[in-house]
Amino acid sequence: MAFAPSLSVLASVYRGEEYLPGFFENLGAQTVFPELELVLVLNDPSPREKTLARDFTARHPDQVQILFSPKLETLGASWNRAWLAARAPYLAIWNVDDRRVIDSLQRQLAALEENPEAMLCYGDYVSVGRYGEEEGPRRHTPPYGVGHFRRALAQGGAFWLLRRNVSERIGYFDEQFRIAADMEFSFRLAAKGLPMVRAQGLLGFFTNAAQGLSTRDGVQASAPERTAIQLRYGVFDKVRREFLNPASAYRLDAIKISGDWIPLTSYLPEHEAYLRIRRPLWMLGSMRNAMRRLLQRLGLLPALHKAQDKYLKREI
Repeated sequence: MAFAPSLSVLASVYRGEEYLPGFFENLGAQTVFPELELVLVLNDPSPREKTLARDFTARHPDQVQILFSPKLETLGASWNRAWLAARAPYLAIWNVDDRRVIDSLQRQLAALEENPEAMLCYGDYVSVGRYGEEEGPRRHTPPYGVGHFRRALAQGGAFWLLRRNVSERIGYFDEQFRIAADMEFSFRLAAKGLPMVRAQGLLGFFTNAAQGLSTRDGVQASAPERTAIQLRYGVFDKVRREFLNPASAYRLDAIKISGDWIPLTSYLPEHEAYLRIRRPLWMLGSMRNAMRRLLQRLGLLPALHKAQDKYLKREI
């Protein structure tokens, strides 16, 4: 009888061979490992990455699918490639430079099974400076609330577990976004009004460092993508005008899936009305940006950022 996984782990790697041994070890230690499959996308892989992936596949031939992209593609494109190949009804997003608590997938599966209306499960994680560390600030994710989740990536994106069939309601990841595909997907899910659920306890350790695979491009590089997403979903009060021009490079009216452009209204037919209701937020955004510019002129903005960083770096 062919192996029928209950969970598919979607992972993508590019120039990440230093993380693969730890990733495979952490994956194999998961309490639900016997019932999961790994769908790993190798972007322009090195010989070492190929060897590591094939060695792991040889040990678990029924549980691993290795997909190849001959050149670097966006994270959303790799996730979609893995999603379409996945065989299980549940999908876990897992960056190979992050580590999971060994029962995190089990707890997330249980949370979705106990909440049949929820499409996505998220939870708390610890942000660490280096791979393998476990001490750092804890991201205390909030309980799901549609209003809050329509304005912020409140649940992070590194430790998600999704129902595979959510694609029938809102599609797949938007491949035009190189860094913020998870943010866009989260906002689309919330705009559709589809519930999410928070798993109890700590899920894992997010490598938040300049060399991390999902963080090495930096905040500044992701700002145009974030701005485009804020414009698409009416988070007008958070839009910063200095990023409006670079954000214009992205299509707001359509989602790129497997190379094709799908109109956003295919998933959100009331999108124009949704934006119309949120237009007053432009005034709030203008006030916020004016305050930011004033603080910058007074020389107070760096001090505020320093205080914020100190707060966020408090160890748990």
